[in-house]
Formats: sequence, structure tokens, C-alpha cells
Amino acid sequence: VKFAWADRNFRALVLSYLFTGATTHLFLAALPFFAEYVFHNTKVTAIFMGAFLGPALIATPVWLQVSKRIGKQRGLLICQLVFALGALSLLLGPTVGLGPTVVIVVVLGICFAGLQLFAYSMVPDVARAASPDGSKAGSYTGVWTATEATGTAFGPYIYAAVLGLGGFVASTAGDNVTQTSSAQIALLLGFTVVPAILMVIALSFQRRYQLGGVPDVGASTS
Repeated sequence: VKFAWADRNFRALVLSYLFTGATTHLFLAALPFFAEYVFHNTKVTAIFMGAFLGPALIATPVWLQVSKRIGKQRGLLICQLVFALGALSLLLGPTVGLGPTVVIVVVLGICFAGLQLFAYSMVPDVARAASPDGSKAGSYTGVWTATEATGTAFGPYIYAAVLGLGGFVASTAGDNVTQTSSAQIALLLGFTVVPAILMVIALSFQRRYQLGGVPDVGASTS
């Protein structure tokens, strides 16, 4: 573990993915609240989930081709930047309506596919650069797995903390609670501004990644 953490390129990648994972899982946890309290329709949750997760099936092969042209690092930075901007643009959701909001969520879903693909494909590149014989690969994968689990867990907790600060009151089945204006603001900002900030932090760490001359995504995942 110490060997992997001492690798500055891997450290940058890991810290970037920690915040990226927290951002995307916060987003998934917050979607039902956004649907219910912003669009006042719980059925919209399924539409948003499909719009976010569905594009991955189509976008992944496209991102593979993009990586061959511009490289993984640039592709990942683009995905992070667009995701941050897209999250911020959801502030306009109540104004622009459901259709444009779904389009924004689709764009975020396309970025989500790239975030996963590029980050995962860069791990073997870093491990191979530091240990060509593969003897240290286990330490890299161990740290990566722990980072993924941590980001996955922290995302929803961050959103819950934002809701708590806003005074959000959870409702039970059949019991509708009228939320205060501060709770409504917290709900919206937690779904838009907070993910954008987290993703910008991820991007700032990813910019420190300097490993070059590595195979493209297809070579690493084949």
C-alpha cells in the first residue's frame, strides 16, 4: 500500500476518483428527491435514472474511440468538466421544465460512462509503469478498491448532511411533509452546486496526473 501511495501519478488518480465516485453516487442518491420535490412527481425518478444510466451502453464504445484520438487523461478531464457544468445547469431545471432537464441528465450520463472507463483503464497503466513485472499490481488494486468503496459510501452521506443543514424532514409512507424554504434550497443546491464543487476538486487532482506514453483504453481493457 505504501508503495502505491508513494506513486504521485497513482495518488492523483486515486484522489480524483475518490471525489468523482462521491459525486456520482451523491447524484444517484439525490435524483429521487429532485424528482419529488422539484418536479413534484415521483414517477419522474425512473425517467431520470434511465436517462443517467442508459447512455453508458452507447457512450462507452464512443469514449473508446475518443481515447485513441485525444488520450485518456484529456478525455477524463473533459468528462469531469462537463459533468460539473451539467450539474450546475440543473439549477435551471424548475425553470426550463422536464424535457430540457432530461437532456442535461443524459449528457451527465454520457460523462458518467467516460468517468468510469477512463479512470479504470488508467490504473493498470500506472501499475505497469511503476512495476513492469506486475509484482506491485496487488497494492495498486487494493488501494483502488478501497477508494471506490469509500467514494460510493460518502456520496449519499454528503447529500444527507446538506439536507440536514437545510432542515429537511423525512416523510413516511402516506405522510406528506411540507418542507421549509431552507430545506428546498438545500435539496436543490445539494443536487447541483455540491456535486459541481466535488467534481471540480476531482478535476484539480486529476490535472496532477502526468503519466504519458501509455497504451490507449482499448489496449488496457482488452
